Amino acid sequence: MIEKDLFGKAILDYWTQNQPEDLITWTHITEPEILPVRYLFRSYDEMPKSEQLALQMASGKILDVGAGSGIHSLYLQNTQKDVTALEYSPNSCKVMHERGIKKVVELNFFDYKPTEQFDTLLFLMNGVGIVQNARNLDRLFIKIKQLLNSGGQALIHSSDLKYLYETGSGYMMPDGYYGDVRFYIKYKGETESFDWTYIDENTLKIFAKQYGFQAEKIDESDEGDFLLKVF
Repeated sequence: MIEKDLFGKAILDYWTQNQPEDLITWTHITEPEILPVRYLFRSYDEMPKSEQLALQMASGKILDVGAGSGIHSLYLQNTQKDVTALEYSPNSCKVMHERGIKKVVELNFFDYKPTEQFDTLLFLMNGVGIVQNARNLDRLFIKIKQLLNSGGQALIHSSDLKYLYETGSGYMMPDGYYGDVRFYIKYKGETESFDWTYIDENTLKIFAKQYGFQAEKIDESDEGDFLLKVF
């Protein structure tokens, strides 16, 4: 999925004060938006409510999936929690090491084969998108089942994109799953793209049930993104 590692480059540039610039992100169905690189280093007080709730709920041995610059892992570590930061981006992992995060694993989530299981899995910042498209949801829940201790929880942040297809007379839905997108990033004149997905609440609950889990919505914002607890 990572080619040029533009997110990682922006994170490293910001950390090393190497003339960082804001990122520009868009999808094949949405217009370009500016993502300030500073946002990738936000403090707990600057985080949206769903992230704060997830960090408060995280307990036991915690796996922070797609840890990025390490903002969630660092907060958990600083509050004396046992957290492992899992991240595929080498630049991001370098920054996390330098920020003092004790447990950093540079690996794709689906290739991760730890010797231990976890009590909490965190998939924040639309983290469910790591499956890249909805047809890979089976693969996600199989992996969650492998990684979770008995009685454990996965805290999943996602969004429902159905509103993007609303017309004056209903919805004009695309072929395939409507949350599957092509995601684009531009940073310092370079562009890369990859498949990403935003899974709606009901679909996540259906898959959770198929794999023997319960699912409960913990929070939902006015923008339509939500935090789901799978347990």
